Amino acid sequence: MKSRKVTVALISACILLLAACKKKNDDTKNSGGNGSAEASALVIKTGAQSISPDDKLTYEAVVVDSKGNTTPATGVTWTASNSVGSFSGNIFTPSASGNGIISGSVTVNGKTLTASVPVGIYLPAVFSVVPSAIIWSTNAGTIPLTPVYLGTGSISGYTYASSNSSVATVDASGTVSFAGTGECVITVTANGISGNNKVYIPVLVVGMPTAPLPVVRVVVNPAGKELFRNENATFTAKAYNSANTEVSGTFEWASLDPNIASVDANGVVTAKALGHTVITATQSGISGQAEVNVLPDTTIIVTPILASISPGGTKQFSAQAFAVNKSTKSLSAIAMPPGLTWEVPTTGISIFDIATVSSTGLVSMKSSATTGLSTVVIAHVSSPTIEEGAGLVMVSDCNCGTTTPGVDHIEVAGGTTKNISLMGGPITISAQAVDAGGNPVVGATVSMCSDNISVCSVDATSMTIIPSGPGTAIVTVCNGTKTVEITINVSL
Repeated sequence: MKSRKVTVALISACILLLAACKKKNDDTKNSGGNGSAEASALVIKTGAQSISPDDKLTYEAVVVDSKGNTTPATGVTWTASNSVGSFSGNIFTPSASGNGIISGSVTVNGKTLTASVPVGIYLPAVFSVVPSAIIWSTNAGTIPLTPVYLGTGSISGYTYASSNSSVATVDASGTVSFAGTGECVITVTANGISGNNKVYIPVLVVGMPTAPLPVVRVVVNPAGKELFRNENATFTAKAYNSANTEVSGTFEWASLDPNIASVDANGVVTAKALGHTVITATQSGISGQAEVNVLPDTTIIVTPILASISPGGTKQFSAQAFAVNKSTKSLSAIAMPPGLTWEVPTTGISIFDIATVSSTGLVSMKSSATTGLSTVVIAHVSSPTIEEGAGLVMVSDCNCGTTTPGVDHIEVAGGTTKNISLMGGPITISAQAVDAGGNPVVGATVSMCSDNISVCSVDATSMTIIPSGPGTAIVTVCNGTKTVEITINVSL
């Protein structure tokens, strides 16, 4: 499967879960494999992550002994909670959207070491947040969340909420505080824009590790940073022992992808290419991590950004290129660079490969597509400085059934154009299946569905149209093959 990073995302500055084991007598500073006789902890170097459903993750772990020496962890058993995905070796493949816990387990000298980190699998939103996943401890301070929006809409502010305030809380400015051990999800909502306007931040809060190590956690500041190409930023790090006392020492700085952003021995990061990477600071085998997102000079926006298509149906998408103002992050429309290509990523699994797209952006939903599944349509050009655009495509629940005998067409009271207000709330329409003479056909029912649920959704049972964002959507009312399209214009 071709990996796609559709939106800016990924790692938080984090601490790592440690699992204590009994200290042995011999020194293994330079030993290889998992043979450390003083092995004290398993550390998952991959950290807390948030990814798209079409992505994969390779997890890596090390064993840290009581002197802070590390050896690669081999033979690790990896598992994922909440059925969000599965492992082949150390490679994680998502199978469902949501949040879960990735756990690693390895046996060293008869002792079992375990570690866990959170993972989120979410469809792309119209904005991003750094950090996008968090593992933290209750006495390690707060973390500010930073939303970043590169779009043409007007955001009237962000709303923050925690799914479990006994684990973590978040204030109106987006600062997260940690109250107790456990899991939760922070939801960030961008107000005033349509499309997928929510970002979910998986959070795992742990107690202070008690393993007999010189360092048990490292904190990198800031937790995440947005940069444009050729920009620099300086990161700092602090190390702590199990008594939560700062430990002095030298940090080893590294970038997981130095082609995107490099880091020198002093923590100075240089942005090089579009994408995201993780900057790590390591002392005595324990690493803290921070996310770096390198923003585009030019971005492509796909319209609609969110659409639903019935099985066997089609939807035309369009793409517009925009120049990004580096100071304000505002956008200015420009001519599309040559070589625009449309793509719907494939998984190789027929049930999930639900749609195709033409060279002009026409998406065709397979007739066998299962209601509720989703995919993305991507517009991109071959350029290292231009960010690809994406639209979310969902399989609609418009079940038109079989045409009732005698039905000639569908009549909608009040015409086929409806202008409604987002603040005005839902409206109910009157529609019926009629014969050639305009008479209602006895026993004939109608259904309906929306082609753009970011503008409006529907309740077919009550024939209600529910506005969800400004824009235009087509609501199809049908009885079998007899259909009529209603244009819904939603204003603020």
